[in-house]
Amino acid sequence: MFFWLNGDYQKNPIAIDIADRGFLLGDGVFETLLVEAGIPAFLDAHLKRLKCGLAALSVNAAIPDNIGDIIAQLAEKNGLGGEKASARITITRGRSKRGLLFPVSGHEAPALLVTLMRMQIQTADKPLSLVPSRYVRCEASITARHKTTNYLDNILARNEAESAGADEAIMMNGHGRVACASSANIFVIKENGDVLTPPCEEGALDGIVRGLLLGCAAEAGVNISEAPLDLEFLHEGAPFLTNSLIGLRLAWLKRGCRTPAPIQMEIFNQLGAWYQDCLYRSLTESAPSL
Repeated sequence: MFFWLNGDYQKNPIAIDIADRGFLLGDGVFETLLVEAGIPAFLDAHLKRLKCGLAALSVNAAIPDNIGDIIAQLAEKNGLGGEKASARITITRGRSKRGLLFPVSGHEAPALLVTLMRMQIQTADKPLSLVPSRYVRCEASITARHKTTNYLDNILARNEAESAGADEAIMMNGHGRVACASSANIFVIKENGDVLTPPCEEGALDGIVRGLLLGCAAEAGVNISEAPLDLEFLHEGAPFLTNSLIGLRLAWLKRGCRTPAPIQMEIFNQLGAWYQDCLYRSLTESAPSL
């Protein structure tokens, strides 16, 4: 598999420096993007969030202006030009001496890695099963506010759900309220058709699809707002998950499954159609001109 690391296309899997802080300490940020026919979806939104994460971690790294072209080249080199794929942009603080202190100013050497992998085919019309996790998402932590490479809580929660025979884990915050899933944001459709999702202050990640839905709710014709959510609210409503790879997926709690009411299914389908239109526009607007 070809990848791009610090300016070069490579195929050697032994490429990360053994003193890299991302490898040793989880000191970095990343983005995962949906790619179709070599074109990354919502690239500008992903790069904006990536830059926010770098600023929060005080990592002085320059993101190449041609990152979209790099992803397109990786698609071609890996034979994925005509397929759906997932790209990952990872930036770490880079190499430093042993310990927790940052490298001395002027000696930083951030590492920038771009990889591309074939997407696994999923049955989109099958709801995802959810179980609550015992692993807490600390809403005040920088690892909850930004997409850092320190992902251990999410890893443990996702594997806990797997052991319970579920597709995803519901992560609660320090107050016992719903924050998000281990790799997705959570929305709930109420019986009256209104849609709620936990605010970032509750531990929810500022997801790309989440931001689209909140920012353009009026365009989608649906009333979407942020509000703290108790776990019981997920039992009473119709939950669905969002992230950049799955888009929107219906979900249900493994214990206490309820069939969504017709109005809830209507709202979900309405949002799904609107999102697909947004995705199509993003891909076509980013496509190279012939």
